[in-house]
Amino acid sequence: MNMRKAGYAIAVTAVIFTSCIQDEALNPESDILSLNFPENSLRTKGVEIYNEYVVAYPKANVSLRDSDIVHIELSSGADWQRIANPVTNDTLFYVRVTSESKQYSKLYAVMQVENFPDKFDFETWVRPNTSFLYENPKEGALQWYSSNNGASIAWSSPAKPAREYPVRKALLNGSGAVEMRTMVGPGSIAGGIVFIPCLAGSIYLGGFNALTGLTNPLKSTSFGVPFDSGKPTKLTGSCLFKEGTEDYILPDGSRDRMKKDMCDIYAVLFKTGGDVQFLYGDNITDSPRIIALAKIREEDIQKDKQMSFEINFDYDAYPTPFSWEELKSNQYKLSIVCTSSSKGQFYEGRPGNTLIVDDLNLYYDISGI
Repeated sequence: MNMRKAGYAIAVTAVIFTSCIQDEALNPESDILSLNFPENSLRTKGVEIYNEYVVAYPKANVSLRDSDIVHIELSSGADWQRIANPVTNDTLFYVRVTSESKQYSKLYAVMQVENFPDKFDFETWVRPNTSFLYENPKEGALQWYSSNNGASIAWSSPAKPAREYPVRKALLNGSGAVEMRTMVGPGSIAGGIVFIPCLAGSIYLGGFNALTGLTNPLKSTSFGVPFDSGKPTKLTGSCLFKEGTEDYILPDGSRDRMKKDMCDIYAVLFKTGGDVQFLYGDNITDSPRIIALAKIREEDIQKDKQMSFEINFDYDAYPTPFSWEELKSNQYKLSIVCTSSSKGQFYEGRPGNTLIVDDLNLYYDISGI
């Protein structure tokens, strides 16, 4: 690619990133770039900043509700205002950032996640982006992320209803559950720079970086949230899997009628440190940082039939040893991942694949705490 074409590609990509998420397009100079609370108040190196959320993980017995913001970095020329939240819930307060021109502003919810839930029942759903209509499940203060986040960028259609996204609320066992579907993707987007032939439905614990959603999708999903509850032993739950009937779509958009596709459910415990604070789509199951992995076996999945599953964490297959001291010193993160297509992160799969999951339970040993 010559320099002229490269410059054009970069320019188009920048426009797509800011225009695909409507509020980013309207507020390009009203962003929080970094935000810090008092030293030694957090379990992590810092807060996590997403499109309209700031997520903080305080240390045990530390409440950030009345804490000062000791440092905040904004878009050039912008200013900010702290707005109290009168309701006692996981939102500590709000920060409104106003651009230098005073034409645009953006409201961030500053949230506190104190404890990792033992059970996920998928009864509560929220819109993580007010510019789009899709929803993601939430358990207490802990927000699930999903392929809906990336799909909203790929489709760039704020009016698309929640039921037309890859992940949506469903019913299983007579109560709320999460349904994930593999769908035909939009094809070429961002002026042909990116090709998305297939979109798999998936949910995971971690975060999403919209800025890399198009240029490097494997790095856009950040897997892992702080975990210090104990030594994970197993993950259980209920699920129903139905294989799609359409031809399998490969990353280049070609189709293979004979290729099979399967869902996947797994949980991973890993060690952070230095610049490694998350795992990504290219190393979520094989990073040298992994301490243990609990993964459902393909041969145990019963198609077209609701089933219960129990998957144990395997510590022996991974080189990084578990340490109670490292656990208690907040060096570990954990993610749970469910997807309707096992290779969906590569934009491939069989459209129509459907995975419904409910009542996830995480079990762990607390003998060393």
